[in-house]
Amino acid sequence: MSVRRSAPRCAASHPESRVADHRPRTGQDRASIGCVIPCHNYAEFVAAAIDSVLNQTDPYDQIVVVDDGSTDDSPAVLARYGDRITIVTQENTGLLGTCLRGIAELDTDYVHVLDADDLAEPTLVERCRPHLGDRPVKVQFSLAAVDAQGKPNGSVFPSFAPGYDSAAMREDNRAVGLYQCPPTSGNIFNVQTLRRLPLDQEDPRGPLDGAGCAVMPYLGEVVTVPEPLGCYRLHGASMSNADLPPNLDTLTAEMTAFEANWASACRLLGFAEPPFGSDLPIYLLERRQLARVVAGRPVDARETASYIRRLAQSNLPTWQRIVQAGWMSSLLVPSPAAREHLVALRRNGNNRPEWVRRLLAIIRG
Repeated sequence: MSVRRSAPRCAASHPESRVADHRPRTGQDRASIGCVIPCHNYAEFVAAAIDSVLNQTDPYDQIVVVDDGSTDDSPAVLARYGDRITIVTQENTGLLGTCLRGIAELDTDYVHVLDADDLAEPTLVERCRPHLGDRPVKVQFSLAAVDAQGKPNGSVFPSFAPGYDSAAMREDNRAVGLYQCPPTSGNIFNVQTLRRLPLDQEDPRGPLDGAGCAVMPYLGEVVTVPEPLGCYRLHGASMSNADLPPNLDTLTAEMTAFEANWASACRLLGFAEPPFGSDLPIYLLERRQLARVVAGRPVDARETASYIRRLAQSNLPTWQRIVQAGWMSSLLVPSPAAREHLVALRRNGNNRPEWVRRLLAIIRG
């Protein structure tokens, strides 16, 4: 199969990050971008993902699809593309292991890992390549949510505050427990930066957008492009716990996964403890309150105050801080049924009533 080779790789530098401007770079700054698509039993969606990658106004320099032991028709779908892509077949390993296998095949400066059920906008490479001239460790951008048929539901995430840079991301890690970071498909990573991290020592079934993303603001410059350059497909197999009515088991699992993710990030960074230390970040405070609601108990007023105080310390967009503070305060209502309804509005964003969507759109401005 033919593979276009890139220019020599350059290591990341620059200790700070910036929000992307759109000034064109010169030809000598051109960085090469590869795309890795990990696929496991996604025959229904993978062709659309590959087509979106091939249909770029500025082509990717290399495209690798890793079939992670699929037992459906995925191999037959991939075979139809011939030498337009590089196909790697392996026994089922897990998402992180599959991503690392694909990255090992690259001869590019940067990699965009696109989940096999997601889509790249036609101008993704064109919009991102100009911001790679200074060799950031990562470029991130928003994603538009679509349903299983590819129809937009009106949601774009994450929402980035103006001037969102690595310093703000580190502050959010302290206050929130995580920074505003898109899922895997909304990130372009510096390949050498990824290869320096001992990710191969982590659980191969874990996600690339876990600890691998969490550590980036500590390693160099991160560029934020505040516009949707890809689509995140919501369907049965992709729905996270956050899209489902919460119960004690899912909330406990989320808190356990959060702590495990930071344990991995600390190993990668050599940190003795997470950036929030012994303080409870917003992520954990919220789930503790949700657990109380699910159990039919009143929320803790002191933890509500802590949540709002830490929210004010975050770099979330102003509208988001207002909405979340109002929502958390509303959980103080005495009615258990009302509290459960408020939790459902917060957690199940894909099925929110139209009036809620309209209200949030007005608040966002």
